[in-house]
Amino acid sequence: MAHPIYLPDGALERLGELIVMERTLVTSDGKLTPLGVCAYWALASTLVFTLVYKLSRYYTPLYFKGYKQLTNHEQRDWDTRLGNIIYSAYIVYWAARTLALEDTFWAPGPQPMVRRTTPDTFAVLGVSTGFFVHELFITIKYWMGGSAMLLHHVGSLASVLSAIWWAEAHWMTMWMLSTEFTTPFIAFRYMLEKAGFKSHPLYLINGIAILASWTVARLATFPPFFWMVWQHRQEIPLMQPLTQTLLLVFPAVLALLNVFWYTKILRGAIKLLGPKRKAKAE
Repeated sequence: MAHPIYLPDGALERLGELIVMERTLVTSDGKLTPLGVCAYWALASTLVFTLVYKLSRYYTPLYFKGYKQLTNHEQRDWDTRLGNIIYSAYIVYWAARTLALEDTFWAPGPQPMVRRTTPDTFAVLGVSTGFFVHELFITIKYWMGGSAMLLHHVGSLASVLSAIWWAEAHWMTMWMLSTEFTTPFIAFRYMLEKAGFKSHPLYLINGIAILASWTVARLATFPPFFWMVWQHRQEIPLMQPLTQTLLLVFPAVLALLNVFWYTKILRGAIKLLGPKRKAKAE
């Protein structure tokens, strides 16, 4: 596990030692442990995404006059979109930086890959925790996306929490979270549709972007992921049973969900680019 992180201003010194379920979040001299950093960012993330969601009903009408004509369910769906886009940009940046630009997990060394962590990965997974907690609440309250989306959020949150609590499988979790790359295009599709831009070239361009990004981020990334897991299969027994279960089950379930959603996207693309649309254009 990474070394404790020191708060430069000593803001938590008066709080004293903080231990939750035998895990130290704050040491007796006011230092945040990696798990403490994670908890801090989880709380901050939950607050930020909740504010972005709650304030949407006030700032959205300033640039989209048709917002008030949407149904209550459609408004709440719209309100989640900016937060989705922000989180997608954040997690894709950190996943690319951690997995592609740094050698934390790939450099030879005595420590197994499944046990390797950094303060950054704890912070990033903390932000992810806050995001998925917020999204899960909205999904259940308004039943957005149905049972498939509920399964996606529950599985994602369980995987992130397991990686955090036992400080393991951080590279696997970050890899799976990188599939959020498709989220902005899905959000833009909804917003363009509700704003009445279905016949605009932007809608067509965004549809092509959805198809391309989904093919790459949510389909093509899975074979190399499963191959890497197989290459390091001797490390799987080092993880906790729950993490092992999530590792063996959830990515496979997620892959099936992605294929299910991909068929819908493909049908939509065919419809969008099909003869009827061409006939209208002529």
